[in-house]
Amino acid sequence: MTTKVVKVIKLIAIPVLFMTALISCEENLGGGIGTGVVDNDLFETTRETSKVISYNNNELKVKANKLGQYLLGIYKNDDMGQLNASIVSQMTFGYMDFGANPSIDSVILNIPYHSTRSDVDYPGGVPKWELDSIFRNQNSEYFIKVSELTTFLNAVDPSDPEKELDYFSDRIYTEGPVLYNGLFKPNSKDTALYITRSEIINENTMLPVVETITAPPSIKLALDSDYFQTNFLDNPSIFESLATFIEYFNGLSIQVEQNGANDTNLMSLNFIDSSVRIYYTNDNTVDETIRSARTAIFSFTGVTNNTYTRDYASSNAEPFLTSPNIVDGDTRLYLNGASGSIALLKLFTEEDLNELRAKNRLVNEATLVFYIDQTASMAILPERIFLYNYDNSTQIIDYLIDGPSVFGGFLERDANGNPEKYTFKLTTYISKVLDGEDPVDLSLLGLKVFNSSDTPTSLIDINVENYSWTPKGIVLHGNNSENIEKRVKLELVYTARKE
Repeated sequence: MTTKVVKVIKLIAIPVLFMTALISCEENLGGGIGTGVVDNDLFETTRETSKVISYNNNELKVKANKLGQYLLGIYKNDDMGQLNASIVSQMTFGYMDFGANPSIDSVILNIPYHSTRSDVDYPGGVPKWELDSIFRNQNSEYFIKVSELTTFLNAVDPSDPEKELDYFSDRIYTEGPVLYNGLFKPNSKDTALYITRSEIINENTMLPVVETITAPPSIKLALDSDYFQTNFLDNPSIFESLATFIEYFNGLSIQVEQNGANDTNLMSLNFIDSSVRIYYTNDNTVDETIRSARTAIFSFTGVTNNTYTRDYASSNAEPFLTSPNIVDGDTRLYLNGASGSIALLKLFTEEDLNELRAKNRLVNEATLVFYIDQTASMAILPERIFLYNYDNSTQIIDYLIDGPSVFGGFLERDANGNPEKYTFKLTTYISKVLDGEDPVDLSLLGLKVFNSSDTPTSLIDINVENYSWTPKGIVLHGNNSENIEKRVKLELVYTARKE
């Protein structure tokens, strides 16, 4: 029997067992399901709280290839320290033939922003765009360096050629010649590209033809034309096949570096829509005295990997991540995406589980509430956080049965509209842990910034993958917070026979 089938059987069995237990409990209460007969003189509802040990855990790496979004740039704040995000990627093509006597006019690395067209245009009907998914100061400058990547990116796992190779965010790469190095600042007006065709003359002006290419705003970096002329156009044998090309040219490395003490920003990019375009001219196939304008397009559909470099030095998170209190719990919990930090939770640390299970009480509701530290930075707070079984990286059964709207984890605001808390309901899970006849093992729970990859695609998709490409973060009160009312704790509502 395959592992997946076993998981399916287990997944189906758990809710069935739960319903069986519920029916049994109803019968013990004096009637079958649907009768609604409960003798209030014999049973009572009890509300209790159970201490939770919560502490920080530094996630040094996450899977960083095959992502939905790739990060590029620098983000820093006093709470979470600094994150540098860079990209390495293979360049691919469909068919490539530069023709006779090709010469380069320009080579452009084009990376589209996420952008939204404004309802109001600039004067003259020129489209106005607003940039999305840029965190912190869009007007800040930092350096971008583009180099030849000299580390080969293998698509398959050498130890098992039938599997794709996973790349992680802490992987180190080597670089060759620098193809671009300059200051960069996001620009919503960067919608036009002008290509001068130096060998094609406009008959009316007797000047070189200038092509104008317009599109939604994008990052446009002019790469070293001489490098591509020598290594690409003058070297046609490398294009005999895609495998030959990738073996010869491993790809590009796009790195970022802070500009002194200046402010920074971080961009979330759909990098698969990016390209390198070589604008060149060659001999016309009919009349060799005429030069023709051409464009060769290289895409990034091969192996692409994000690298995240974290620096917590002098940040508020540093002491909690270097020395978490795993015995008594931390006062604050620092949740940060993109190879950042998570929190780990131990339940029922002061109770005897065997004693609790022997009572065989009906759990009506089990809730975990996490209060936000409102004195901390909330510049890029997540709208949602995520709770899962950390020991085996699987979904909590309540999420699969009840769905996200009931399971919770969504940002809740107070009466004044200020971010206040996140709430989770895990009644079925706690019921199974406390089941007196066939309990499931108590798991260490993980709490992280929600990533879209955490959403199961079906009822049998119970695994939680180690992905995180959101840079958002939040500071929560832990179980040892000085604010007793906001300490994290497990709140339980039982129905039990009166003693």
